[in-house]
Amino acid sequence: MALTVEISVLGDIRTRIDGHTVDLGHLRRQAVFVALLADANHTVPLDRLIDRAWGPHPPPSARTSLYSYISRLRTALATAGNDATLDRRPGGYTLTLSDTALHTADLHRFRHLTTRARNTTDHTALPLLEEALGLWHTNQPLGALDTPWADHLRDTLRLERLHTQLDRNDLLLRHGRHTHILTDLHTLARTHPLDERLIGQLMLALHREGRTAQALDHYDRTRRALADELGTDPGTELQNLHRKILDTDPELSGPAPSAVLSPAKAEPPAVPRPGQLPAPPPLLAGRARELAALDAVWEPGASPLTVVSGLGGIGKTSLALRWAHDHLDRFPDGQLYANLHGFSPSTPATTPESAVHDFLAALGVDKKAVPTSADAQAGLYRSLLAGRRMVIVLDNARDAEQVRPLIPGSPTCVVLVTSRDRLNGLLATDGARSLALGPLTTTEAHRLLTTRIGQARVTAEPQAARALIDGCGHFPLALAVTAARAAGDPHLPLAELATELHQAETRLDALDTGDLHTSLRGVLDTSHRALPPPAARLLNLLGLLPGPSITTPAITALTGHTPHHTRTLLRTLETAHLIRQPVPGRYELHDLVRLHAKEHAHTDLPKDERHHALHALVAHFVHTAAAANHLLAPHEIPSSVAEEEPPPSPSPALRLEDEARALEWFTAERSTLLAVIRLASDLGLHREVWRLCWDAHLYFRRSGHVEDFIGLSRTGLDVASRLGGESAPALQALMQRSLASTLLMAGRPGEEPLRLLTASLAHFEETGDPLNQAHTHQVLLLSALLTGDADASLDHGEKSLELYRGVGDPLRESTALNNLGWVLAHSFGEYGRARDCCREALEGSRAVGYTVGQASTLDSLGSIATLAGHHAEAVEHYRLSLRAYRSLKDAFEEANTLSGLAEAHHALGEPEHARRAWQQALDLYRTQHRTAQVHETQERLRTLT
Repeated sequence: MALTVEISVLGDIRTRIDGHTVDLGHLRRQAVFVALLADANHTVPLDRLIDRAWGPHPPPSARTSLYSYISRLRTALATAGNDATLDRRPGGYTLTLSDTALHTADLHRFRHLTTRARNTTDHTALPLLEEALGLWHTNQPLGALDTPWADHLRDTLRLERLHTQLDRNDLLLRHGRHTHILTDLHTLARTHPLDERLIGQLMLALHREGRTAQALDHYDRTRRALADELGTDPGTELQNLHRKILDTDPELSGPAPSAVLSPAKAEPPAVPRPGQLPAPPPLLAGRARELAALDAVWEPGASPLTVVSGLGGIGKTSLALRWAHDHLDRFPDGQLYANLHGFSPSTPATTPESAVHDFLAALGVDKKAVPTSADAQAGLYRSLLAGRRMVIVLDNARDAEQVRPLIPGSPTCVVLVTSRDRLNGLLATDGARSLALGPLTTTEAHRLLTTRIGQARVTAEPQAARALIDGCGHFPLALAVTAARAAGDPHLPLAELATELHQAETRLDALDTGDLHTSLRGVLDTSHRALPPPAARLLNLLGLLPGPSITTPAITALTGHTPHHTRTLLRTLETAHLIRQPVPGRYELHDLVRLHAKEHAHTDLPKDERHHALHALVAHFVHTAAAANHLLAPHEIPSSVAEEEPPPSPSPALRLEDEARALEWFTAERSTLLAVIRLASDLGLHREVWRLCWDAHLYFRRSGHVEDFIGLSRTGLDVASRLGGESAPALQALMQRSLASTLLMAGRPGEEPLRLLTASLAHFEETGDPLNQAHTHQVLLLSALLTGDADASLDHGEKSLELYRGVGDPLRESTALNNLGWVLAHSFGEYGRARDCCREALEGSRAVGYTVGQASTLDSLGSIATLAGHHAEAVEHYRLSLRAYRSLKDAFEEANTLSGLAEAHHALGEPEHARRAWQQALDLYRTQHRTAQVHETQERLRTLT
């Protein structure tokens, strides 16, 4: 039995032998193959082969590589037998094709058909021209070949295609078929605006359609374009046509559409008008924006091919069918529909050959008239659809290769493809438009639920209804399943369903219908199974994540892959709509996808592998937070004091260049950090928890998240009490001081912070640690100030200053001088001495480049000036302090300084300046949930005159 050889280059380069794709290798080897194919059955000299495959400047190794490529191509074609052989000839090589193989090679068949069409009668020529044009898959022949010779051949082929289209147009216009080609003419004219033959065809068709004004407008535009770009006028033929249109020459009306193009001996049977669309969905909740996006297909120049993509169960098929049914009047020649079963849980994917065969049957082609080769069948399919106004819905496609043979060549046909994959190949090479579906809006989800279960039940339990929507993640399939359960049991409280959906361990069970096609778990299973194993493993690991989103570097740490490999796998998941990228470099999963992935992680991944990945993720955050905190506060005690021993390998930290990058990282990872701390605690990684709490504390304090930074210190102290080893008591003492400082800064003095500070100081005195003793005395100073114990605050201030000077720490000495100045001014009224302390502190901070110290001391000087009645001086100090705090992104202290600035302006009799400063402070206090300060500032604003 003879084998069928099919060679395609009028699109992607593809060869099949008896239906099986032949691997032609990389682009250079494909270039050699096409260079031989272009002169099939003729010898191509070696030098010419090299020039075609490499260009005019080949590498020295080109000849050796050519021999290797020829050998591999010969092996690839071996199964074709005598139908396709690659033979050595004197001076070169020959690709020898049998008559059958040459007939099925689209490049040669295209030229053969067009030659025959130009040498026969009109009624014979039309099907030949249509078949020739149907061989083109895209307007990008020769695939991705990019040599000068390939570019020249590509341009030549495109020109041949254009001439063929123009020949067909002339033939149809001669016989009154202008309506069939008007859309094609518009499309071609946009691509070739200076082709006078084409513009003439468009003008004639428009005139015959009664759109003479548009025809004349096209002439004027062409005339101006020719003058501007070529410096010439339209040719005689186009000018004559223009004159005849102006004169309403009856010769232009042309014949009525007749049977001239059909064989005279017999009228062919009418082509059936297929109506294959399934019934439209009974309800499509919302999706107005998406339906409008599909309507854009009618806009001039819009691609007739649209890919509707999204997760399984997101409503792609419903949207496509709803839109198609709403516009049936636009498709008088019928509708074609194929379920390609790309992600079916039980049915194998439909082959493109099978789908084309079914479409040919729907279009009335007798089985005996169906060509044998797949390419010829696709060509016939495209020929039958040429000029017809139809809609083709290709549902549940797996990949671009499954879809391409089903795309008509005529722009009069609208094609909707639905897929869980983005089908980027169709977007890149076939000009498809992309429409990605996401979850429903709250309004749309509420409408769907109300329609399914009735307004009365939703009104009776409004909170439960909102909880159902949230529990379903605004996911159409999940909402439909939940609504069906509620509708099936009118006495079931919605609150009971909502409780099920909000418990992670029962959430997917609550959405399980027992049907593979409608159960959410079953739908997600098919998407999961379609993934390559490395991508499926990554999705499983992402299901274990504690936070709402994660960055690429963190995912790299989680997987243990290289950054490049990680990004490749992420693209696979993103293309499959299993993850999304809300901002570049940050990924998130839909809640239901996360739960499903977590299930698979626990069943598909060994426990050790899961724990190793999560430990690596925690390590990434530990070391990155440490690096970021060091950039924010290089003089503070590093969290590495909690390490029992150095890490065995370089720390997996993200590289942060400066303080600004550190702040950006903390801001972006704020919620994720809290989640990672909980994860580390669940994993029993107590030292890692301590380090994360220590390093995140400063950022959370600066940003004003009061409850968060109090919670961090409490968590850190809790894990410190569980630590073993020699460093455990010191870590506990450090965190005791941190928690006390946090409580005091939040305005919560009293017994708890004093007890914590007493215990912390006792430890550092017992271990002989003067530096940490000094740090603790500084916090005790603040405690005494807040409780009104002036003498104690002075004692602690002087003691800390003495200790800092004893250890030779000028930076800390400046901090102590500043705090001592504050005490002297506020508790003892010694403004001169206080000012001297703060000025010395400011000089010391500037000398070591300590911005935090400068900001704090300037604030103190502003406060001292206010108390001393020097309000203009106070304003100047506060403004400088405010500038420094803003550069540090320290919103907590910024609010305090704004309040001081407002007081100074008020004392100067500048109420508008005071109002502005207090209002800014109030806004910050509110975001920081500092209730006492909010009430106090509101009162100041009310009494301001």
